[in-house]
Amino acid sequence: MRSTILLCTAICLSTDPLLAQQSAADFVGTWELASIEARTEGGEWVPAPLPISGRPVGIIMYDDNGNMAVQITTEPRVVETPAEAPEIVHGYIAYYGKYEVDTRAGTVTHHRTNHINPDLGNLSVVRHFRFSGDTLTLAVAPEQQMRLHWLRVP
Repeated sequence: MRSTILLCTAICLSTDPLLAQQSAADFVGTWELASIEARTEGGEWVPAPLPISGRPVGIIMYDDNGNMAVQITTEPRVVETPAEAPEIVHGYIAYYGKYEVDTRAGTVTHHRTNHINPDLGNLSVVRHFRFSGDTLTLAVAPEQQMRLHWLRVP
C-alpha cells in the first residue's frame, strides 16, 4: 500500500515537475511584455491579431505583499490633435489589484481592484502560467487561446 501511494505521488509530481517547484515568490518582480500570441484553429501559435496598431509593449509587476499591476499599449502611440485626446485610452490596457497563485492548478488569479475600463474593474481573472528561465508565460483562462510572454526585468 505504501509503495502504491509513493508511486502515485511520484507520477503526479513527474507530470509537471516545473509546477511542483513554482511558488508565489517566483512572480515577484517586474516583467516586460515580449509578445502576445493567439492559437489558430489548427492549434498553432501565431502573433495575435490585435484591434490596435503598432507593436504591443507593456509591463506587469508583482510584489511580495500580493499586489500586482499591468499596463499594455502599443509603440508607436500617437495622438495627432487635441480633439483626439479623448481617444487616447483606446489601445491601452491597465489594471491593478491583488494576485493569488495556485501552484497545483498552475494558475495565477488577478483580483482586479480597478481597470482603465470601469466595466472590467472588480473582476477576478485567471491566467495559466509557465516559467522558462527569465520568461513568464500567462495564458488567458479557461480556453487558453491567447498567451502573453513576459521577460523578467533585471
